[in-house]
Amino acid sequence: MFERGGLRLGSVAGITVRLHWIFLLWGLLEWISLSRPEPGSDPSIQGNTDSTVLYYLGFLFVSVFLHEMGHCRAARQVGGNAHEVLLWPLGGLASVDVPDRPAPHLAVAMGGPMVNLILWLTLMPLAYFLGDGWGSFFLRMPVSDPLSIAAAVNFDLLVFNLLPALPLDGGRILHALTWARHGEGKAQKVLVTAGRIVSGGLFLLWLSIDGASGFLLAIAVMIFAQSYFMSRMEATGDQEWWQGSSVSKQSWWSRKREEFQQRRLDKITKREEQIRERVDQLLEKVSREGLDSLSREERSFLKTASREYEGRGQG
Repeated sequence: MFERGGLRLGSVAGITVRLHWIFLLWGLLEWISLSRPEPGSDPSIQGNTDSTVLYYLGFLFVSVFLHEMGHCRAARQVGGNAHEVLLWPLGGLASVDVPDRPAPHLAVAMGGPMVNLILWLTLMPLAYFLGDGWGSFFLRMPVSDPLSIAAAVNFDLLVFNLLPALPLDGGRILHALTWARHGEGKAQKVLVTAGRIVSGGLFLLWLSIDGASGFLLAIAVMIFAQSYFMSRMEATGDQEWWQGSSVSKQSWWSRKREEFQQRRLDKITKREEQIRERVDQLLEKVSREGLDSLSREERSFLKTASREYEGRGQG
């Protein structure tokens, strides 16, 4: 069901689309958070709140999908290719092949945020004149009109993805710009430092705001973890795991599944070896002493083994 960290939804223009399990968990948490009535609020407005949550989650999925398609289109425009996207709440991961130069990497990194910028600039005037105006769910400035919700979702995706730290697009943009001016080695060091600063700033922001979303803390932890792992991998020159290359490492789930399958296969192989060894022993006994020398249990074992192998041959 879940492969490479996500649920396969289908393919678009030859690009496999998967939905990360974090997206499903995020949707559940947002449903609980946004649909929870405020103390002293009128219960009669709960229906409107539920519809707001549905609009929000729907626009979030569509906007994230278009965001990732922006990365994929940019990759193909610069002479690369796109194979797969994995959607999660703040964007996702596009598995792409990109020419190993700063400019193509910069173009691909900007492809996603540019989609959200265009959508926000298009939706914002409509939201202002026909809806609730400007809003942001991450900044706790909720709106309820569908146009304003769509604009707010794209604003949130745009702003948070431009933070200069991995795994966000802003980190990749910072890396490409620094790479072009100072070389790739310096770019990686700058990116590690920027990630630590951004994660610390988000953590302090989470502490200072009453009722701040736990997702803000999760982002801070995630960015810090990415910076830590990048600092560890810097000496090895292994960059594909974060640059969105099509050659990616297996997910934890895939590794565990393969380990389980391998253990199961080893058990089956060991059992078959034991059966063959005993069958050979009994056949040798028959050859020496005759069929009447076999006990009832030994005859039953040979019949069972014979039926099992005959069944496999017919299958």
